[in-house]
Amino acid sequence: MLELTAKLRDTNKNVADLRKEELLPGVIYGYQTDNLLIQMEATEFEKIHSEAGESTLIKINLEDQEGKRLKKTPTVLIQETQEHPVSDDFIHVDFYQPDLKKKVEVEIPIEFTGVSLAVKEEEGTLVKNITSVTIEALPESLIHEIKVDISVLETFDDVIKIKDLEVPDDVTVKDDGESVVALVSRPRDIDEELKEPIDEELEDVEVIGEKEVDEEEGEEVAEEKEEKEEKKEEKNPTDEK
Repeated sequence: MLELTAKLRDTNKNVADLRKEELLPGVIYGYQTDNLLIQMEATEFEKIHSEAGESTLIKINLEDQEGKRLKKTPTVLIQETQEHPVSDDFIHVDFYQPDLKKKVEVEIPIEFTGVSLAVKEEEGTLVKNITSVTIEALPESLIHEIKVDISVLETFDDVIKIKDLEVPDDVTVKDDGESVVALVSRPRDIDEELKEPIDEELEDVEVIGEKEVDEEEGEEVAEEKEEKEEKKEEKNPTDEK
């Protein structure tokens, strides 16, 4: 189990002061525990978060402000994090202490591994329809992620569905089993969709251009004919009877 050291928060300091000291404020709440305001090294939490995500139990080793270890060691999940809107640094974290005897639902990411022959040899495009799923399990049985091997996508007809995901027996995937996780699309599908409207538009422009030229040439011919008729009448005037 992952472990994280945290101290009870110094209430004489505001949150801004803690962050200046590269300390991350947080809170622990949940099953059979009072809300505990804590603080921890920001860099240590970043490391734990990258390994645990929000679906791995973490043991919190609590200390008082003088660094003395306390007997209370909550076992928690990362419930929620807040990030700075500009730097994306963590600015606050909520830890939830679950009932270890009751199942919980958490969302975990899907990690795609391997190489698809349909992509490599047929120049298809890998389409990832689903990148995370919701699982249910006892807290101690939770997994951090699900690995999906895309090498099974050998042709454009192959698909990977939710029901194909491999998880431990004590973990249940709650999403619809028939939902498609990944597939490979044909490269020409996109090209043809983009090409057809362009071709039609070009044809329309060419036709309109031809019509405009024909109309202009027709007007010029009519004007020339009219001028010739007028000159002819001037050369051969007729007397009125």
